[in-house]
Amino acid sequence: MDKRKIMEIHDVSYEYIADEPVLKDINLNIYSGEKIVILGANGSGKSSLQKILNGLIFPSKGEYRAFGQLVTEETLNDEQFSQSFRQRIGYIFQNSDAQLFSANVWDEIAFGPLQMKLDFKEVNDRVKGVIKMLNLESLKDRPPYKLSGGEKKKVAIACVLSINPEVLILDEPTNGLDPRTQRWLINLLVDLNNAGKTLITCTHDLDIVCEIADRVIVFNEDHNIVADGLPADILSNKELLLSVNLIDEHYHSHVHVAKPSEDHDHFHSHE
Repeated sequence: MDKRKIMEIHDVSYEYIADEPVLKDINLNIYSGEKIVILGANGSGKSSLQKILNGLIFPSKGEYRAFGQLVTEETLNDEQFSQSFRQRIGYIFQNSDAQLFSANVWDEIAFGPLQMKLDFKEVNDRVKGVIKMLNLESLKDRPPYKLSGGEKKKVAIACVLSINPEVLILDEPTNGLDPRTQRWLINLLVDLNNAGKTLITCTHDLDIVCEIADRVIVFNEDHNIVADGLPADILSNKELLLSVNLIDEHYHSHVHVAKPSEDHDHFHSHE
């Protein structure tokens, strides 16, 4: 695996309201090709960290570098840097409605490539490719607001994949999904990581962590990172999970770390 350092968070704090930090003195390095899950109770700061990584908000203190470049409001005002940054990082919101606004699914998926000023054939090829990969042919002419929650999630992911980013940042991606769509999404994420994408996922769902992470970052309710380790080590540490309010006393860990051979038996390619 390519172990290039692609994101660096150095002594970062963030506050929406003065003297009420939602992130405190965060230090974190992210490497190319990793599958990272960020765990933490509601309000612990994990969504704010994702927004900083995606350049939607900026540190109140400290600095954030992506791909060797400092990311600030000023640097993102530079059109060339901004376009390169936005192409390399894709963000999938918890609420798919926040991402969908076009008249139909085809236009929705084409929006990102059109913003990249690609020629019509390239845009067309990308949209067709993503629709085929995610099996969305039956939805392509439908308005997004008429889709089910699971269908909206698939379209939101398609919109991000059409720009072909290096990094995918996902906020609570399985929230509200039925079991079949949830399984589809987990398989897709593993396939994307196998194809070289870096994944950074916030979730409350401890059951999916072992499949979509090779590294887990844990926030406590004081907005600090308190652990950074292997999924099996984190999920079997009941004391840690209790202290950060992710489980109650009756939680029984059923950590199962798949062996490489069984890891992919149930992953299907997306025709």
